[in-house]
Amino acid sequence: MSDYRNIRNLQELQYHRRLLSSRIDHQEIMVMYKLRCVWEFLSPSNLLDMGCKAIASHNPSFNFLYRSVDFVRNVIKARKNRDR
Repeated sequence: MSDYRNIRNLQELQYHRRLLSSRIDHQEIMVMYKLRCVWEFLSPSNLLDMGCKAIASHNPSFNFLYRSVDFVRNVIKARKNRDR
C-alpha cells in the first residue's frame, strides 16, 4: 500500500504495478523453493531426530540420553568418513 500512496500519474502507476507484481512473483518462487527444501528434508530418520530434539528440550534426563546417543552416532560417522 505504501508504494501506491505517492503516485502522481499513469506512468508511475504502471511502474509500481510492475514492481509489485515482480515482488509477488519473487515471493511465490521463494515459497515454492522452501516447500521443495522441506519435502526433500522429510524422512523417517529426520522426523525421529526432530521429535527427539523436541523431547530433549523439555526433559533433562532424556536430553542427557539423546546427547549421548548423538555423540556416539557422530563419532561413528566421523570414523566412516575418515576411512574413506
